[in-house]
Amino acid sequence: MLVALHCEPLFPSVNTRIMPFSTDTNWLQGLLNIFNASRNQNASVESRYYGPYDRPFNYAMIEGSFTFFLAPRTALDEYSPRDAVDFSNFLVVLNQEQKPVLFAEIEDDRWANVPDRRHRMDTQMRQRYDQMLHGTDCPIPRLYRLSLLGTSLRVYCGDKATGEVAPHFVGRPNVHRILPPDFSEGQWNLDMLSPDGLTKMQEIDAYIKGAVRWGLI
Repeated sequence: MLVALHCEPLFPSVNTRIMPFSTDTNWLQGLLNIFNASRNQNASVESRYYGPYDRPFNYAMIEGSFTFFLAPRTALDEYSPRDAVDFSNFLVVLNQEQKPVLFAEIEDDRWANVPDRRHRMDTQMRQRYDQMLHGTDCPIPRLYRLSLLGTSLRVYCGDKATGEVAPHFVGRPNVHRILPPDFSEGQWNLDMLSPDGLTKMQEIDAYIKGAVRWGLI
């Protein structure tokens, strides 16, 4: 004789459905928890932020689709002191042809408080545009690059047709003197994990995915 057994689930049912990124009004709490834990680590930028940033970019642009994929990259920092060898860490969102549609360059929070480091990061970002916009590797009319000092964000946008990069470059006030403490201060004043940071990321995400629908990529 067969007896039907009714087994209670080992764990209570939990609704794990994730809403589309485009409709979010705040970053998911689980993602914020990852960054809060990373901030409390007394470690180098590679372990503090490089890993955690994988999650928001995958969540925003990659998950649920095979149109794009995320790739970590490192490049020699040509502006490091001559007696040191430093590498820049960045993430690249690539299309199926492995051409970039979005860059995010990541450094530590402490860079935001040092004028020379801010100037160095700005110079690096613009140099990367020189390499990308004039070649055949840029598949999109406007190529965004995100400069992240910890979670402090500055958004760059390069126009493939004109070669113009926004925001516009500001040079050293005096080439014979050190940079003043307030040089480029406040240019990384958008917190990536704030509601305003989320809105900016949604705008960039919408543009890139719209470019696919319009046949621009």
